Amino acid sequence: MKVEILTMPSFWKTEMRQKYYQLQEDNRKLVVLFPGKNYPCDKPILHFAGASAIQSGYDLMVLEYGYQAARTDLDIHDLQRVIEECHESVQRIISRYKEIVFISKSIGTIVAGEVHEKLEIPIKHLFLTPIKDTIHYINRFKGLVVYGSKDEVFHHELANQIKLDKATEVIEIPYANHSLETDHAPESVEILSKLVGIYMNFLNEGRG
Repeated sequence: MKVEILTMPSFWKTEMRQKYYQLQEDNRKLVVLFPGKNYPCDKPILHFAGASAIQSGYDLMVLEYGYQAARTDLDIHDLQRVIEECHESVQRIISRYKEIVFISKSIGTIVAGEVHEKLEIPIKHLFLTPIKDTIHYINRFKGLVVYGSKDEVFHHELANQIKLDKATEVIEIPYANHSLETDHAPESVEILSKLVGIYMNFLNEGRG
């Protein structure tokens, strides 16, 4: 496996370092990880999403937002800049792939939806702990939605606004919060194990 760091200048006066894992030169399958506002891709549920992607035969791009690289907070008015920088990052490699999956967390679900709109190509989505404004993208692009029953940001009433069909599924994880964890470490590990099963099924569905 080849690992590259793709660097890009950012509005936040720093350099973004996007990790890019290539299993083999002619691979045509790609997963892109979109982190949450304060949930980078090295935290558990995204780290193991990436590990599941590689194990399932996908190349992997792990995104870092400019404000994260600058070690500062996001002013929500600058979200469009995050979207534009992620679009530029993904565009550098996307043309070589035929099967593309976006796995996104929290505010990253908005970024993933916006980047999809800009790319105008077929993309599968796994939306982890989305937010209210993501519902528009879920209903447009379809995909798998995973959230916790104790999520203080995305609750059951919002989940009911998702239009279910055979291309859209919603999984509620009992007792899990917005990080898909609980206050009890053993329970959190059990949830993480369940999530890995969900990732593997999603990434490998339709294959014999």
